[in-house]
Amino acid sequence: MITAWDTTWCPVTEMDRAVAFYRDVLGLTPAVQSPFWSDFQLGDHRIGLHPAHDLSRPTGPMGGWRLGLATDDLRALRRKLEAAGATILDDYHETPSGVVLTFADPDGNPIQAIQRGSRRADFQE
Repeated sequence: MITAWDTTWCPVTEMDRAVAFYRDVLGLTPAVQSPFWSDFQLGDHRIGLHPAHDLSRPTGPMGGWRLGLATDDLRALRRKLEAAGATILDDYHETPSGVVLTFADPDGNPIQAIQRGSRRADFQE
């Protein structure tokens, strides 16, 4: 039966562009990189990228995934995302665990980053 979570993956339209985003913008180190599969080890888990089988089917908010990542500096992450031209899907959002920022990878797949223990007021300009 099922024993553990292994990999969360999503379809991408351009592998090189997707790898560059996860590597250069999010700072993850590729474990495997090829035109057919790329992945990044993140603690005990793996984030995988696979070419979309049917490019006519949308990815993005109605497809793909919802990946939740933790950060110790949400403001700096947002600046880096904006400098890289990433799409911010929602403003800072307070949850009981901390503040979340939702953004998209180059294929429109939504990603959320949380800074645990923070409050929305910490991000007021």
